[in-house]
Amino acid sequence: MRARTIFFALFVPSIFSGILSGGCALQRDHEALAARTAQVEKDLQRARVELAASRADLEATRQRLDNALRANADSSTDFVTSKQRINDLAGKLDEATHGVDDLRRDVSASRTELYARLDELKRAAPPPPAAAPPAITAPADKAAHFKMIEDAHGRREWAPVRALAPEYVNRYPQDERADKALYFLGNADLQDGRPSSALGHFNRLLKLFPKSPVLDRTLFDMGEAYMMMHDCTNAKLAYDACEKRFTKDKIGDSARAKLQQITKNAPGLCAPQ
Repeated sequence: MRARTIFFALFVPSIFSGILSGGCALQRDHEALAARTAQVEKDLQRARVELAASRADLEATRQRLDNALRANADSSTDFVTSKQRINDLAGKLDEATHGVDDLRRDVSASRTELYARLDELKRAAPPPPAAAPPAITAPADKAAHFKMIEDAHGRREWAPVRALAPEYVNRYPQDERADKALYFLGNADLQDGRPSSALGHFNRLLKLFPKSPVLDRTLFDMGEAYMMMHDCTNAKLAYDACEKRFTKDKIGDSARAKLQQITKNAPGLCAPQ
């Protein structure tokens, strides 16, 4: 009995000690599991919140993308429409350009035809009856003869100039005023609307008196005669010679102005080449 008592006294407390020790371990495990479970729930809740936020952000991003795509589609449509308008305008501009070119060709052709018809009319028309030469007798005195020519030219009486000047040049070909008498004759025909006849007298003056004091006016008037005939090519040669020979004189300035006028070539100024 004593031995049994000693056994129970030694064994029973160890059993309770083990049970108590195991119970404490289970309690700690349970608490740890509860703590982990709570943490997992917190993590899950936080993940749900973050997921919701991510979904909202994704939805907002998708909405912005849709808006951008729609805006881009509208812009593409506007671009296509604008491009079509530009193409239409370009086509109309090409049509207008072609129309202007056609009109320019028509005007040029009409001008050529007009000049051709004028030439035909001039050739077909009978020459105007020659005016009876005035009954003017050249005086025997050389000075008086020249004075009559000069005075008639100053009064713009072209018929007496045409009657007296040729006689003076024939009588006194070596006289110092013969070139001026010949210039008066050419200028009289020019002023009277006879450019072709005037050019004949001017060319004779250049041939007979190449160093004449009236060379400046002769060259300029030759340009004027050619302009009356719409012959801008020869007019330019005459004005250019006048401008170069007398560049510092007033008549040189006038010749430069005429050259600029030819360069501008206003409609009807020059005959088509």
